[in-house]
Formats: sequence, structure tokens, C-alpha cells
Amino acid sequence: MAAPGLSEEPMRSTLLLVAAAIALGAYAYFVESDRPTRADAETAKDNLFDVDSLDLVELEVRAGRDRTVLRKTDSAWNLVEPIQTGADQVEVSGITTGVASLEIERVVTEAAEDLEPFGLADPRVEIAFRTEGDATLTRLRLGNDTPTGGDMYASRADDPRVYLVASYLIDGFNRSTFDLRDKSILHFVRDDVDRLGLSTPTTTASLSRTDDDWRFEAPWEARSDAGAVDALLTRLDTARMQTLVESENATLESYGLAEPRATIEIGAGSTTASLLIGGEADDGGVYARDLSRPLVFTVDASLADDLLRPPEAYRRTELLTLGPLTSRRLEIARNDARLVLAKSADDPAVWQRLEPAPGDVDQPTVTDLLTALIGLRADRFVEETDQAGFGLSGTVVTTSDGEREERVAFSRDGDTVYAVTEEDTGAAVVDAASFEAALAHVAALTGTGADATVP
Repeated sequence: MAAPGLSEEPMRSTLLLVAAAIALGAYAYFVESDRPTRADAETAKDNLFDVDSLDLVELEVRAGRDRTVLRKTDSAWNLVEPIQTGADQVEVSGITTGVASLEIERVVTEAAEDLEPFGLADPRVEIAFRTEGDATLTRLRLGNDTPTGGDMYASRADDPRVYLVASYLIDGFNRSTFDLRDKSILHFVRDDVDRLGLSTPTTTASLSRTDDDWRFEAPWEARSDAGAVDALLTRLDTARMQTLVESENATLESYGLAEPRATIEIGAGSTTASLLIGGEADDGGVYARDLSRPLVFTVDASLADDLLRPPEAYRRTELLTLGPLTSRRLEIARNDARLVLAKSADDPAVWQRLEPAPGDVDQPTVTDLLTALIGLRADRFVEETDQAGFGLSGTVVTTSDGEREERVAFSRDGDTVYAVTEEDTGAAVVDAASFEAALAHVAALTGTGADATVP
């Protein structure tokens, strides 16, 4: 029943009006909200070309004295004139994207009788392009900057109008043949590399990879610093020519490449890529050559410095890698005494002593010991351990994570501490104070107070 003083008919009319208002508001929100605002409509700019950058299949770039023609095959751009070689895909993408997104700032004139005042009779840069279905090239001409410098004059060869476009875009279009060519110094597939050779007039080193593990095969059989080797390969993969000096018939003696300072060989299966490092160039770079191409180019001097490092720079200096979190068992044997620690079967976070007498141990002390052991590094290496007076009667440290075991034997010759592993020939020289500091924790863990220094 309606409330006193109100009839049902007026109430029904009121409800219908409310419903209509809600429906109208919903329409305005879902439909009208998609329309651009008046301000957006007034500031919207037209593109100079109606083309998608991905549809372009041919480019012609005239910049300065260079004329470069590129064509796309199977999604990859290649230079076809003045040379036939791969293209720098990033540089080319900058041009194709720039053409497709080029916006008109303003139309200067509908029909220019003379293009000279705009710098368009002999343009600074001319870009021609076509898509798969085009019979002819569409040409863009870029001329002078406006007096204020914010815009530059542009025109199309098939359009009498002169336009203004943003002047900063010239940098992306003004590319030489060298800019547009592939400037990789070597071609190899990074993930497929399984061999590496480094040689200079005085040293020769070779390494091989199994899974993710790099090892030296010469001048010694030893583990390598995988991080350092990977960093070097990444550097070679990403390095680019600084300048192109000679494209063919180069006199190698003139560039120090007849007897190179360094030769790098990168193997992947049955293929090998080789790089020669020669003398220093006047511009501060270093001459180099990829043996698969008749080119002489320059590379950054810091790359040459990396390639001229001695083989020891790529040798692994860590002696132990299983630390407090990954180790499950630690054994330290010295003469006839042994300390054996293992993580509890009931609580894997708790260490227990198994020898010399089973019992509990101070957990922070175990952590400090393991942290100190994995912190030991080789300061240098010696090739013949017997010449250094090295013996295996000193201290032997063994760690295990349940699947993998690491063992290092330490001994002293005078004031020098040596370390030998089963995986490396020769011996590492380690800091005696650091090693003795690591073993200072042993006495507390054995509960004997025995001297923990190296014999």
C-alpha cells in the first residue's frame, strides 16, 4: 500500500524517470567516454605516411655521400648496395619505425614552386621505401631546420606540399652505410660455444665446456673461472666495430695483423670463428680482423686488453664452494687427528660432531669455519708441486653436500701455504694468515684445545 498522501501513479512515474537517468548515464560512460576529448581532437596529428613498419621490405637511405639499399628476407634486413652483407637490425628498425610513425606538425605550403629555400632540392637525408605490394618506392626528403630549430622541412616526392616534422628525428634517419651494416666483430651462436682458444706470442691456452663447466686443457689441466670465461664470450658476442679500415686486399703488416698480438678461436661443434688483434690505431682503438672476412676494423682498446690477459686470469681461484647452507658434511684431517661434522638427520639446520667424540657443537662457530674456508682464494699458482717442497701430509679439508664432494690438501713450505685439489694440476698459493684464521675455529669444535695451525 502507498504511504498516506501519495498515490501509486506519481511514484511509478518517479521510478521510471530515475531508471531512464541511470540508463542515460551508463550510455554516456560506456560510449561517449571512448570518444576523444575536444582538446585531444584539436591536438591530434596526422601521419605523413599510411604504412606499417613491419610491412616494409626495401629501403634506400641517402645520407651525406652514402647511398645504402637494404632488403628484408625472412624478417631479417640485409644490405645489397653498395656491399652485400648483413644489416644492423636495430639501426634499420629505427628508420622503419620512424617512417611509419612520422607525424606532420604543420603544412607549410600546399604547392612549393621552389624547394631550395627549404633545403629539399638537395635534401640532407632521403629515405625511400616500399612494401611487398608496391611497384615503386615512396620517397621522403628531409631538409633544413626551421629558424627556431624545433622543426625541419620535409616533403614527399609524390606530393607538392611542404611539411614541418620534428627536427630531432633527423638523427634516426641520418645513417651512413657503416651505421647500417652489421658491425659484429665475430659471428657465433653464444649458447653453442664449447671451445675457446687464446694465444699470444708467449702463451697458449685452450678451454673446453661440458654442460656449464669450463676447464683448461692447456697450458694445464685445471678448472676455469666460468664467470670470467662467460663474461669474455659475452663481450666478444656483443662487441662492435668502431671503424671499418679496409674492406678487401688489406696489407696486414700495416695493422700489426701479420703477426698478431693475440688470436682468439671460438669453437661450436664443427665450426670455428677466429679473431686477430693487431696494433693500436691513431683514434685510440685497436686493429682487428675476423679471419672469415677480408675486413680490417678497429675495436675498443679495453676489449684488446681483456684478450691479452694471461691464462691465469681465467683460472678458478676458489678452492671450496660448499658453504654453510649447502654443505652437509665437513671433515678436517691433520696428521692423525680428525674433526668430522655432519648435519643432524632430525634437523638439517643443526650441525653435530661425529669425531673425535660425538656431541653438540657451537653452531655459529661451524658457520664461521665454513665461511672462512670458502673464502680462501688462490693468490697465484705453481705448476710443479714437488719443486715447491709441497707434500700431502698437511691438512686435508673435505666437504660434501650428499651428492658432490670437494677435497683440498694444504701444506706449508716455510712461510708459504700451498693447496692442491684433485681436479687441478699444480698447486695454488693461498694466504697463510687467512688459512690459519679459518682453522682457528677447529680447536673450539674438537673440544681439545689442540693447535690448529698448519704443520
